[in-house]
Amino acid sequence: MADDDTQRYHCGYCGCDITLRLKCAVCPDLDLCLQCFAAGAVAGAHKRDHPYQLIDEGSFSLLVDDWGAIEEVLLLDAVEHDGFGNWEDIAAHVVTKTARESRDHYGAIYINGVIGEGTIPTRHHATILEGRGGEIPPRPPAYSPVKLDSAEQLELGYMPLRDDFEREYNNGLEEVISEITIGADEEEVERELKLAHIDMYNKGLVEREKRKSISKQHGLIAGKQRLSAIKRKLSKEDKKLRDRFKTVSRLLEAEEYEQLMASIKKERQLKQRIAEVSRYRRNGITKLEDCSEFDILKQEQTKLRERKDEGDMSSDEQEEDLSSAANLALLSSSEKKLSQSVGVEAEEYLSCKTDILRNSALKRSGYPGKVRPPRHLSSDQRSRLMTFFSKAGWTS
Repeated sequence: MADDDTQRYHCGYCGCDITLRLKCAVCPDLDLCLQCFAAGAVAGAHKRDHPYQLIDEGSFSLLVDDWGAIEEVLLLDAVEHDGFGNWEDIAAHVVTKTARESRDHYGAIYINGVIGEGTIPTRHHATILEGRGGEIPPRPPAYSPVKLDSAEQLELGYMPLRDDFEREYNNGLEEVISEITIGADEEEVERELKLAHIDMYNKGLVEREKRKSISKQHGLIAGKQRLSAIKRKLSKEDKKLRDRFKTVSRLLEAEEYEQLMASIKKERQLKQRIAEVSRYRRNGITKLEDCSEFDILKQEQTKLRERKDEGDMSSDEQEEDLSSAANLALLSSSEKKLSQSVGVEAEEYLSCKTDILRNSALKRSGYPGKVRPPRHLSSDQRSRLMTFFSKAGWTS
């Protein structure tokens, strides 16, 4: 017995003090230390194949110095029973460690340590719970609150002190797990169904944080007036270009996206310049200093062509007016009144009069045929014309 009234035990082979007792179940009062037991020590009647008993309260360190074996067992039992992330309940189960110490130790040893690397698959730097297929949503990146005036905050429902919104993307996402409770005595199918709902919730959180991140990176969290002002600064071609590649913005950082837009715009300008230089080349221009003179001459040529076209149109109108006036001068006053009342132009009246007089003369000479006006005229027009020609004595 020692001074502190505690029992001290010694190895029956090497004689060292031991806390973790490996007591032989055959040999009375024979204890071995961990090292001698592992080496297969034989002492007197004790053989290495004798059954043994592990006698210890778990005070020895197993993985790290400040965590005993019994604490490791309690931690794993608490995580399995209370669920990963409930560190307050887990710490209450371990008793000797705080919630923060339990969380840090579990993350360092069983997730990011050798045990985690050997048992838990990783994907996109997110931890996957073994056997559950559920992705733990990563912590959102640390962004400073967006600077908005009070009107924009009210319009968007943005709370700068929380860097959050009153209405989130997929705002009813929490309803999926709001009434889920996991008990120790429930059936496996029911448990798996609840875990599937938790996976759905975790994936929804990942998508929500992703959309927030994209909006903050590209400066999309702003009021309608500010966004409209930004769009007004862009030309019509730039707006079409950005609308065309809008879906690419979620795959790139803001700086990378702006570089992409600048490179595409530069490519478009180069293609336009190449087409312009090719046009100069086709017209025999081989020096850049001659290009401006060529453009000036081209503009003057275009203006001359437009003036010529306008002159041709006015001359055609003048000729048509002169022709109409000449035809009208060939009619008598009674014929003018007739053509106006019947609704026939002077030129068409003269053509009709010529055909009728020619057919009437041929009939008098003995040629068979009928004297009739053109068929495209109405029956009333033909009747009135024939009556006038008969009274004038031109037809019989």
